[in-house]
Amino acid sequence: MIKVQDNYLPNPLFQKLQEYCYQNNFERVQAGEKEFEILKVPPEILPYLEIEGYEMNLSFIRRAHKDFDTDWRIHADNIINGKKTLLASVLYINKAEGVSENGTAMWIHEKYGTHLPDDASNEEFDRLLLEDSNDLRRWEKCDYIKSVPNRLLTYSATIFHSKYPNAIEQGERIVLVAFYC
Repeated sequence: MIKVQDNYLPNPLFQKLQEYCYQNNFERVQAGEKEFEILKVPPEILPYLEIEGYEMNLSFIRRAHKDFDTDWRIHADNIINGKKTLLASVLYINKAEGVSENGTAMWIHEKYGTHLPDDASNEEFDRLLLEDSNDLRRWEKCDYIKSVPNRLLTYSATIFHSKYPNAIEQGERIVLVAFYC
């Protein structure tokens, strides 16, 4: 399941969110062996991210740029905060001008296809992240959703995906990500 919704937030609220992202310092955090630059999601945005029938498990704003977060890190979202992840969403925030074209790519793994199997062990999930996630010989890109400001992408958490391209050559890629169980 992949769903794309343009003009997702009311425009004044989206403009406020963009300003918040450009006017605040992102915090660098360690998650396993990976570092991210993140910001907390403003509380007034959270109600817009709710999805009926699902519980939001985690959300944050993430930034990537030429000198930071340049791995492919092709993955599926498995377990977050101790809970099986069912859906994920990405709200594209960065301004369109002055930023390299970017978005989200969906991938086909040489063994598993487009989705992480439901019965994949935590050990196999970790192996995929450590050994396969940056080895493009094991993957074929099958879809690409372009970043457009205020576009929301929602997809099954078992779909293999990554930011695209891996490195942002100009400007910053800023997205709000949310995970649901």
